[in-house]
Amino acid sequence: MKLHTWTARVLDLSCSCADRTARGPRYPRVMSTAQYLVTTKRRIYVTADTHFGHEESLAIFARKFASVEEMDSAFIDGINEVVGAKDILIHLGDFTGPRAWNAAEFKRVAALRDRIVCRRIHLVRGNHDPLDARKFDRMFESVDDYISARGIATIDERLVLFHYPIEQWQGRPNGGFHLHGHVHGHGEAVARRCDVGVDAAGNNMRPQLLSDVVARLRQSPASGFVRIK
Repeated sequence: MKLHTWTARVLDLSCSCADRTARGPRYPRVMSTAQYLVTTKRRIYVTADTHFGHEESLAIFARKFASVEEMDSAFIDGINEVVGAKDILIHLGDFTGPRAWNAAEFKRVAALRDRIVCRRIHLVRGNHDPLDARKFDRMFESVDDYISARGIATIDERLVLFHYPIEQWQGRPNGGFHLHGHVHGHGEAVARRCDVGVDAAGNNMRPQLLSDVVARLRQSPASGFVRIK
């Protein structure tokens, strides 16, 4: 079984893990991303759908920037204003556009990554992020397709972190939460589910502290949808 496709299911934690990075990880290879996020004492932030370097995203998602360079700078500034160098940022997919496997495009995206102060970015891969691109994966502490765990950021309920919004997730009947991106603020209202992408209403193009997102989700009505304020 190849390392970059193994699945860990230890201590009620599950995580489909991609290849670990040249930057780290700063935890043993035998530990999944989910296990690390449960054990760390660092502050954890979440975001999604930055589409760094993806010029077409301006039109596709009606982003009001004059250029892709302006968009990239705005999102990088938003991250750096909120997330410290020693904090953790979980990016729920579409970090970049679909051509980051191209050498020239990768160089551009890597330069944007280097402008982000946070050194510990964990990526949950989105549909626009390149597959089987080792150089791209090495920009992150870890690259996963899906993370599910109890105890992240001392949160008792299970958290399911996935790029796409799903209707049923592990732990939902017992109060678990699901955080996602992909829909750019246009998802259907579902209780205990939240779009943490930069385009979602109230996120102000910035990452959100994970514990704050969950605190607001706990207060949302049984059939409602929380919008971060």
